[in-house]
Amino acid sequence: MVQRVSQLSEDKRRLVGVVVIAAFVGLISAGLTTGMIGLIPPRIKSTELQVATASTHVLIDAGPTSIVHRRDYPVYALTMRAEMLGRVMTSPPVVERIARRSRVPADRIAASARSTANVPLALSEPGSEQRANEIFRSGVPYRLEVEARATTPVLSVYAQAPSTPEAERVANAAIAGLRDYLRDLADRQGFGDYRPVRLRQLGTARGGVVNGGAPWAIAVLTFAVAFTLSGAALLFLIRRRGHGIPVRRPRPPPEAGDDWPRTTRLLPWMFALFIAILWLVPFNEIELRASLPIDLKLDRLVLPFVAVTWAVALAAEGRGVPRGRLTWIHAAVAAFVLCAVLSVVLDARYLNETLELEGSLKKLPLLVSYVSLFVIAGSALRRTEIRAFLNYTLVLAMICALGIIFEYRFELNVFYDWSEKLLSGIFSVTAPETGAVDSIGRREVMGPAGAPLEAVAMLSMALPIALVGVIQADRWRGRILYGLAACLLLAATLATFRKSALLAPISVVLTVTYFRRQELLKLAPLALVLLIFVHVLAPGAIGSTTQQFDPERLGVTTVSDRTADYDAVRPDVWTHLALGRGWGSYEHFSYRILDSELLHRTIEMGVLGLLAYLFMGLSVVLSARATIASRDPTGAPLALIGAAAAVSFLVVSTLFDVLSFPHATYIFLYMAGLVAAVIGHHGDVDETAAMRPHGLRERRARGGSPTGRRPTADPATGTPHFARRVG
Repeated sequence: MVQRVSQLSEDKRRLVGVVVIAAFVGLISAGLTTGMIGLIPPRIKSTELQVATASTHVLIDAGPTSIVHRRDYPVYALTMRAEMLGRVMTSPPVVERIARRSRVPADRIAASARSTANVPLALSEPGSEQRANEIFRSGVPYRLEVEARATTPVLSVYAQAPSTPEAERVANAAIAGLRDYLRDLADRQGFGDYRPVRLRQLGTARGGVVNGGAPWAIAVLTFAVAFTLSGAALLFLIRRRGHGIPVRRPRPPPEAGDDWPRTTRLLPWMFALFIAILWLVPFNEIELRASLPIDLKLDRLVLPFVAVTWAVALAAEGRGVPRGRLTWIHAAVAAFVLCAVLSVVLDARYLNETLELEGSLKKLPLLVSYVSLFVIAGSALRRTEIRAFLNYTLVLAMICALGIIFEYRFELNVFYDWSEKLLSGIFSVTAPETGAVDSIGRREVMGPAGAPLEAVAMLSMALPIALVGVIQADRWRGRILYGLAACLLLAATLATFRKSALLAPISVVLTVTYFRRQELLKLAPLALVLLIFVHVLAPGAIGSTTQQFDPERLGVTTVSDRTADYDAVRPDVWTHLALGRGWGSYEHFSYRILDSELLHRTIEMGVLGLLAYLFMGLSVVLSARATIASRDPTGAPLALIGAAAAVSFLVVSTLFDVLSFPHATYIFLYMAGLVAAVIGHHGDVDETAAMRPHGLRERRARGGSPTGRRPTADPATGTPHFARRVG
């Protein structure tokens, strides 16, 4: 007894020591990141992270009498002239005059003009040379941005500086400097006192500090990351030396016969409710009507209740607590999260100077939401419940597909329509325009998703459930039902009018074919029946989708737009090669629309982040491969479904920025969590036995084969299997 008390006290001392050391490392890291601590020489200094902005406006006028009092002058001509003068204001000769008036060196002012002209979007996106120049000048402390209004002859001038007075001085000097340049130009061209263009400033510049909380946000984030990493490293070293610190007592095995949906446990039901929201509710366009610092979308209101239920169950003692062990999938997700957080921490000062830090910090909680659903799915659900949850997912996906087909045929999105009717009092619902088309004339059919491509990703990840169900069904009734489900999902996918609607399902079929060649080939004649059903459900969808692969016929430029992005993002990639410029910092409205998640990850998280992202998808396939090859009648089909869904997710990642759309990301991560639950639960032998028929368990107990036949070897893989498949 005395020895146990002594060992417990020693473990507590080690744990306290780990916390103290980790806290010290976190404080030092936070001080270095914010600039409050200097190393050479060691000292404490004030931070230099403050950023102030100021703005003013100028009316472009003509003649001594203001245009406000004249009705015969064409306003559109002055509007076009304002666009031109905005670019003149950011030219080197004018910047030199601005520098003299504001008493700032000209090489420390980065000036740019934002275009508002009515031109194609591709022409307004920065190219490689323009983006390289922007990055080169992003480190200067003074910035000037000019934007012309689209319908009125007014220039908006925005200035950035380390302090508010300096920002106001630069903004006012911008208008005065442009006046000086135009006056000198008129004198050189012999206009004398006549001024064809007059600049009427609409009030002096006013500004203020815009990042008052940035130093504390950077410090807290850096401290949390450094504390976690150093603490984990110390605990790992202690365990390696044989001084383990016990965390929890072993969990008792789960009760038999208490599986979802025949259970009174609250956690699986909460998880099922959230899955239903993912498939049937446009939650990302539903926001609470409240003025808060963060956007309270519907998923961020519901998911915390699921997480709290999981935490309470985890803290409780008994047979219903979350259980499971770490797998390579957990390691891959953890590596991705680590790269995302480090990309923000290490580039926090750069993001603060470009005023993009706030956007990155707001998107980190969304990443936590994604990962929390994976953790809950991988630990809260029993292995014996995974099949029921996958069938439940298939039912929800079929309802989603029916709604998309209804939208395709009648141009009414029932998901948005019912959400607006039921939630309009408390929430604001941003519904899409009925019958809307994209820039190349394709209809916007999206169901509960935020875009048609997201609907494609959702349905393609549910397709493996139907295909594997057709293969595994031992009766024709089951094969017909699963086959009809596959037809429904394919018809809804093609109804989105996107080329990805063919590519993503093909990747699913190829994955299933790779692991189950013989079984799927036997069902090949049913493919013709499937095409007929798809045509009946969504008439014309197959032809409209396949024709888009001929760009000369329809003028589809999505492929050329994607290839143009590769050269345009080179400056961002090379500037932050290892860990990128920061998670969530590359916004569409500021830079380019990138139709590839792989490019997004490379820019925002660097090469390491891209590898972590790819490993997150590949880990599902590699971890499930052994279970699939075992041909276990219970675990192998579930693992195959998860592997095919992961391959589909990786394929759509090359076709659009999938992480920007939460429906698809949530679905992939909870299906990855289900695979982790299949291959990573403790007590797999007992739970697997509970999933098998009674006679099968008896034959296993006697040491015989589950079918009564001798095991043979698979000629393709060499893996032992049984001559007769067990359905």
